[in-house]
Amino acid sequence: MAPRCNPQFLNLKLSLRLLAVLNMMWHSSVTEVAAQIQLTGEVGGNVTFRCPVAKPTPIKLFYLQKGQVFVNGYYASKNIEDKAWENTKLDRNKTTVHMNSLNISHSGDYQCHIISDSHTQPATVIHLTVTASYSKPKATMDCRDGLSCTVTCASHGYPGDKMMWNVTGSQKDESWKVVNRSEMNDPYTMMVNSSSTANFNCSNGELKFSCFVGDVTSNMFSVCTPLDPEELKDNVIVAAMCAVVVISFIMVILLLCWKCRKGQKGAAAVDVRQEMGVNGWEEEVISLNEQEGGEEAS
Repeated sequence: MAPRCNPQFLNLKLSLRLLAVLNMMWHSSVTEVAAQIQLTGEVGGNVTFRCPVAKPTPIKLFYLQKGQVFVNGYYASKNIEDKAWENTKLDRNKTTVHMNSLNISHSGDYQCHIISDSHTQPATVIHLTVTASYSKPKATMDCRDGLSCTVTCASHGYPGDKMMWNVTGSQKDESWKVVNRSEMNDPYTMMVNSSSTANFNCSNGELKFSCFVGDVTSNMFSVCTPLDPEELKDNVIVAAMCAVVVISFIMVILLLCWKCRKGQKGAAAVDVRQEMGVNGWEEEVISLNEQEGGEEAS
């Protein structure tokens, strides 16, 4: 004869199964609400934090925090003493915060803390990523000796990315080479200044290049370009005029030096003549004195 089932035992078993099912449903709900939400924005732009509510019940408290720092929020029955961020605006009686004037420092994890009439729901994490499109790369060139050129391309944006080159006009590897590349963070804006410097060998003729970082490309530039005849003629005329000015200046200096030396020689000759004149007069006086002395003796 089969044993009869105890009603209390059956009720306990059903209760345990129901509790297990409810527990699984609760964990599923918490996982869905507490899952991390990804949010992106641009430097200088705006984003909106929309914190999900597990149940459509009146909200008693809503906090948006970054770590332990209060961003914005409200109490349903009283004012919040914490000061909200100046670049945020709250939708009252909602769980939505608008943030403007974004910068790189706003990136990070934010937590939504919500208490309703029925329960306190687990905190929802919203990760904000703030980026900055790179500026159009600018190129500076230095071609002093006519045999080579040094070119630097620079841009700024976020996050860090390398400056790259696109060179056309020569298939030779020795026509150009990258000699320096850097990605440096600005301590104030946290933006990345990306730059690269390359040397171009002008013995292989004219080259064309552009620089790019991320998805932003510079204009196409020419380097080691030969001078056109008119420009070459102008350069020759300018060089000739400079030579004339330099030669004239040297001749003036030499003429002044010659006059100075001539004046010094003339002054010396006058001094000699004056000295000779004085000495001759003295010799004549002495000769006359000697003659008078001789006559008196005789």
